[in-house]
Amino acid sequence: MGPRLSRSAQASDWMSGNHASGVNTVVVIGASGFIGEHLLNTLTERSNIELRVLVHRKKAKIHAGVNFIEGDLLQPDSLDVLLLKDSIVINLAYLAQNNLEAMDNLAQACVKNKVRRLIHCSTAVVDGRSENDWVTESTPCVTTSDYEKTKLQIESSLCRAALGEFTITILRPTAVFGPGGKNLLKLANELMNGNQWINYVRSCLFSSRSLNLVAVENVVAALEFLLAAENVDREVFIISDDDSPKNNYRDIENRLLAGFGISYLFPRVPMPKWCLKVLLRVAGKANINPSKKYSDRKLSELGFKKPQGLEAAVDRFSSWYKGAHPKRT
Repeated sequence: MGPRLSRSAQASDWMSGNHASGVNTVVVIGASGFIGEHLLNTLTERSNIELRVLVHRKKAKIHAGVNFIEGDLLQPDSLDVLLLKDSIVINLAYLAQNNLEAMDNLAQACVKNKVRRLIHCSTAVVDGRSENDWVTESTPCVTTSDYEKTKLQIESSLCRAALGEFTITILRPTAVFGPGGKNLLKLANELMNGNQWINYVRSCLFSSRSLNLVAVENVVAALEFLLAAENVDREVFIISDDDSPKNNYRDIENRLLAGFGISYLFPRVPMPKWCLKVLLRVAGKANINPSKKYSDRKLSELGFKKPQGLEAAVDRFSSWYKGAHPKRT
């Protein structure tokens, strides 16, 4: 008998097609969301993957080669139909309520059906009100909102359930944006149709405030990378575009203004960061540090390379926005 492969080595062989069935099964949960739609578009281009996607109700197959399986995270028996032995599960779902119950059901179904790996997409903001200017995966979390607390609880419960049963990897994206997404949409609406004087004051106040954006293409690429990455069991990875010095309010706003053909009448006068910090605290915001950035160096050191640059992604968003949301007259 030959040497026993580690689970990480098995995952690498699995994605290369080096296993008995010759078919790689990837299960996606939460595919109807913004990240999920982009992920499906990417994974359907891979010839060595069989895709199984959880849906709440039967619908027409809009992706060739995708098996849409009707089910519900709150109905455990339906997950037995969805999950196959040795499959890799990508979870993007976050429900309006009962999230802890739903994730417990998913974890138990993963154990029961002997899945190989679970990749859980969480959020970088589980760090809460940490005061660090640079947040890493080892930064202690100081959760304040119910959303942050629930997201962190989900991570912990999934890791406990996975121990000794299947490998688990957690991805924490920052503010995901792109055509069709909600992040940057409010700013774009304000710049295109809002009061220019209010926009001017806001620009002076926010100035160099970190926006912590990440292009949806980079999040999808990270998820795809983690399908076969080695030595990632029980590891947490941040994915962010904060390595770009342009990931702040002033530079992103300038990029959008240029794309929209808009300019301010007067030069902007940046206000001190402490003023914004006080206002954020008074407003009860979770992140009261306008300089906070998130490092994805850990993922980069594993060999991941982001396919999309921040400025190009903002330009793409700007072009989409102008076509989808023409200026009101």
